[in-house]
Amino acid sequence: MNSDTHDPVLLHFSRQGAHIPWQSIGDPVMGGQSSGTLESVDDVTSVFHGEVSLANGGGFASVKADIPVVDFSSCCGLRLRVRGDGKNYKLGLRMHQDRNAPVYQQGFAPDAGQWQTIVLPFAGFIPRLRGKTLTDAPPMDASHIASVSLFISGGQQGAFALHLTDAVRVNRCTAATESS
Repeated sequence: MNSDTHDPVLLHFSRQGAHIPWQSIGDPVMGGQSSGTLESVDDVTSVFHGEVSLANGGGFASVKADIPVVDFSSCCGLRLRVRGDGKNYKLGLRMHQDRNAPVYQQGFAPDAGQWQTIVLPFAGFIPRLRGKTLTDAPPMDASHIASVSLFISGGQQGAFALHLTDAVRVNRCTAATESS
């Protein structure tokens, strides 16, 4: 059985998901000069791209989409199909649409130039706020996901491009996935 067709979709990165507006949020909010945007490439692919600049204390770019609140408490994590450029990225989830709420992030480092499936277990998402890890935040609540973000940071200066295809799918928990 192909789980791709049976796992629920959190977000489409194709023209099908074009009705969800992505907001660019980067280091210009603190004086930096980085930029990043998410754009459709074709009917099934989008690209998160831009330039990270370390000038003026900057060094990160991100995009954020508020979504209708979804309940994925019966699921174990997210699965996305990406083509990287050799840089490290993070996917973030918020339980609120408020940018002042913690964002639960998990990093991934896709290989350059080839499509691959990335699996991000919910248990691996770490609460952060304004670049700092929170030690006293509650665990992420997968029953109330209201916002999704993509990030590039960590001093990775220069142009970047992360291609995403089709959808972010949510892995349903089964005895096999829970024990592996």
